[in-house]
Amino acid sequence: MPPGQPVQDHPSPGAALERPLCWVNGLPADPDSPALPVSDRGFTLADGCFETMRAYRGVIFHLSAHLARMATTLGRLRIAPPPHLEQTVSAAARALRAAGADASVRLTISRGIGAGVAVPSGAVPTSVLLIARLPVFPPALYTAGLRVRIATGRRNEYAATAGLKTLSYTDTVMALIEATAGGADDALLLDTAGHLCEGTSSNVFVVANGVVHTPPRSCGVLPGVTREAVLGILEASRIPVIEAPMLPDVLGTADEVFLTSSLREIAPVTRVGDRPVGSGTPGPITRQVCAAYRIAVAGAIADEMGGAA
Repeated sequence: MPPGQPVQDHPSPGAALERPLCWVNGLPADPDSPALPVSDRGFTLADGCFETMRAYRGVIFHLSAHLARMATTLGRLRIAPPPHLEQTVSAAARALRAAGADASVRLTISRGIGAGVAVPSGAVPTSVLLIARLPVFPPALYTAGLRVRIATGRRNEYAATAGLKTLSYTDTVMALIEATAGGADDALLLDTAGHLCEGTSSNVFVVANGVVHTPPRSCGVLPGVTREAVLGILEASRIPVIEAPMLPDVLGTADEVFLTSSLREIAPVTRVGDRPVGSGTPGPITRQVCAAYRIAVAGAIADEMGGAA
């Protein structure tokens, strides 16, 4: 995409969500009232997993991919899917369609109630599905880009939960606190071998000489749903991609860097620490991927609604 050419706009925005909507264990609940036992293992041990999705005009984008990833995570954690899960998701999808709202959708499942670390026999999983307003992403995020810093903490690619979207996010929270205290917008985490891994809630892509590089699963990265969509976009666009370990030094010579996530979509990175990335502005491949992603969103909305997005 030539410099200065406008990026494809989002589909026309949906309605604003009037208030959050919530289901606990399959039943509608007040999101502002206590609804979980204090001994729930999700609260006491971060023993569970979650998915964060984005809805456009009442349509949850890549819903099936998110549910498939959650099913994989539940299997690895040996947590049985709640029997009401499908009905809960369907109820949320209907509520969103009726509202025609743009929203964030978070589905959280814990192992259930139980004291101590040992898994109690007969534990019944707890589920919470929350529909909330989208975070506000300023236009400058996409036009000027993000400043990131390398976190001092590391991702453990050998951990039993590596690559799983579990509730244990304290390391990530601390990395973001450290980055923002240093004047950055986000952090990039390395694995224990010192290779680039991912952002605090995103996957990372590095562009050099027309080739897009991204860390492989072996570095402990989360297999992001948006990451997978971007890999498909790059393949369809015949832009070469290399999935291989890379040291953070590549950021100093990169032409472009961008992060991918469900809520923020494609976020350009234009500074690493005090050094600009490439020209210091979002580059052509980043802009091309962003435009193609938004076209895919518009197409998905049109398919679901049976008309133009």
